[in-house]
Amino acid sequence: MFEERNKGKIIIQLEQEQGKINSTMRTTGLAKIPETAITTLLVNFVSLSLEKGKNPRELIDKHFDAIVEMLSNAKKIG
Repeated sequence: MFEERNKGKIIIQLEQEQGKINSTMRTTGLAKIPETAITTLLVNFVSLSLEKGKNPRELIDKHFDAIVEMLSNAKKIG
């Protein structure tokens, strides 16, 4: 697939497996720059939260520590 140098994509694939949601992420082009990808994801997270009537700060406060712990434990196992 032809990609212009000034474009990029972040593709997030979701799958439900045994009652849990797993996701994978793939980046191309500009999205391969870590700060660009992270900032873009944050902007879209806040935008989607507000669009769906959710407070993004409350969502972060409620879930952030558990997500970090889950991912840290997964890295130790894998």
